[in-house]
This record gives sequence, C-alpha cells and structure tokens, in this order.
Amino acid sequence: MLAAFFWLLMLMTCVFAVCFGGRDGRLLVVISIAAALLSIPAQLAGSWHATQYWLMLVDLGTFAALLWLMLRSDRYWPIWVAGCQLMTVLTHIVTLLRPDFPSMIYAGLSTVWVIPLMLFAIIGIELDRKALHDRAYPA
Repeated sequence: MLAAFFWLLMLMTCVFAVCFGGRDGRLLVVISIAAALLSIPAQLAGSWHATQYWLMLVDLGTFAALLWLMLRSDRYWPIWVAGCQLMTVLTHIVTLLRPDFPSMIYAGLSTVWVIPLMLFAIIGIELDRKALHDRAYPA
C-alpha cells in the first residue's frame, strides 16, 4: 500500500512539476526519476541490518544534484527539497556512526523523507506560480 502511494505521489509530482514548474521543475523530475529507478536495485543489493552503501551512494548523488538545483535556482522550494534529501543522507551517516542502529528505524527514516520532499515541491511550485501571478496582476 505504501509503495502504491509513493508511485502515485511521484507521478502527480512529476506531472505537476513538468506542467507548472518551469526549468527547475523539469530538472527535479529528471533527478527524481533517476533516483527512484536507481534506488530499486540499490535497495535489493543490501540489507537494512547494516548500512546500505549502494543506496547511500544513490542518495548522496541525489543530494548533490538537488543541491546543484538549489544553488542555481531563484525559487525557494528547492531549498526545502534539498533539505529533505539531506535528512535521508544523514540517516545513512547515523548507521555508519552507530552500527547497532535499529534496522526498522533505519529503513523507515531512509525512505520517509521522500514524501515531504515531493509535497514541498508541489506546494512550492504552486506558491511560486501564485506569487508570479500576483506580481503580474496587482490588485
């Protein structure tokens, strides 16, 4: 059920970002799809009982791409999106520092941040559209 919710939210985020997000939204779609597709084999390659190095590499690469997007964007929503991805990367770092970190918490924390990431993207894109509209047509 959670996987179906993720893919539905991913589809909605990608469609919305392509239609209304401009250049930054389209870049987010490319980064998100690449990360999602690379995460599938990366998760299968390891166990949640120890640090998943392949998944950590995918998440680090995704964070680097989102950080690049954030630094070149003139919008605010990429800051929040990159922040969510940073939380995912920090989850992996915790397991490196604490090898006895509970596997269920590790699995949950390393996957949960993608949901607020996508919601921040949708809300941020819509707020940017509203602000642009309000500037173009002042009261």
